[in-house]
Amino acid sequence: MAAYRMCLFSMAQNKVRYCKLFGVDIQPEDWPCEGLSGGIVFDRGPGAALDVEPEIHWLGTFEMTPTFSGQSKASVESSHPRDKKTLDQPTSAKSGLNFVEMCKREIFQAVEDNKVSDASGRMEERMYTAGVVPSPLGVWSYWSSRGRDSSIGMLFEDAVKNFLLKLPGKIRQDAVYLYGRKYRSADLVATGVFDRVAKSGVIPTEVYVLTMCMRYIWIEVSGVLYQLGMVRTQRTLDGDIDISLWDLEHLDKLRRESIGVHRDARPATVQHTRDRLKQQTGKDWDEEERTVGRFPKNEAYRRDTDDYERLQGKRK
Repeated sequence: MAAYRMCLFSMAQNKVRYCKLFGVDIQPEDWPCEGLSGGIVFDRGPGAALDVEPEIHWLGTFEMTPTFSGQSKASVESSHPRDKKTLDQPTSAKSGLNFVEMCKREIFQAVEDNKVSDASGRMEERMYTAGVVPSPLGVWSYWSSRGRDSSIGMLFEDAVKNFLLKLPGKIRQDAVYLYGRKYRSADLVATGVFDRVAKSGVIPTEVYVLTMCMRYIWIEVSGVLYQLGMVRTQRTLDGDIDISLWDLEHLDKLRRESIGVHRDARPATVQHTRDRLKQQTGKDWDEEERTVGRFPKNEAYRRDTDDYERLQGKRK
């Protein structure tokens, strides 16, 4: 169902802005179409669970294919690529791209298909006279420029709230946290929301995510939607930014397990270190000598103090 909703999200958006969510830069003329369709057709998969309420003003018709009817979408199903079967020994291939890199490739694939696919069957004679390229991009641009465009526009903020997945997050003093990853933006900092959080406090909240790429998240504060970017450090690599929601959940699980193992091993490590000191010096870790009054601060005392501070890095 998340895939269906993200498809609708991509339809509604300006494609330059949409592609930037994946870290992909395109030109407006590469993918100019923007807006939702007033009528959609879903199969009887997850799309059948799409909430269709009266307040959804952009949706005019919602159609599902009949049950037990394999030919209902024949024109769509027949366009899927098919692999030729041979009698050779079966082989398998593993892609060298991760999930987000595959998404980036599909963006460029869509741009390419819109430019190179044959749309001559939809061309009118006057379109050839006007010099229109017989491609999906050429046909759409021609009719859209003449007002023959029935797509329904939607504000970016409304599309985020309607189509993206909502997950629980946490507002801490320095950033918004989602599965251990920190997100922040200058606009959100300017609202003063982080100043309301105590030094070690947490404010539960909800954030919107694009499950295919966790480069950005969105949070609503006082009725205003803010786009937050991942907080980067000097050690952050470009490949660490673009991961899917599943990868982020997996990393959070590994993080929590690692912290738990380290916490459980801490007492044993502390005791082992103190035992080694006892074995090598014959004295306890906190062994001390108490006398009445204060030690005299003579030259020997000052030398010992200087040596100790130098050992701690307080002096050079």
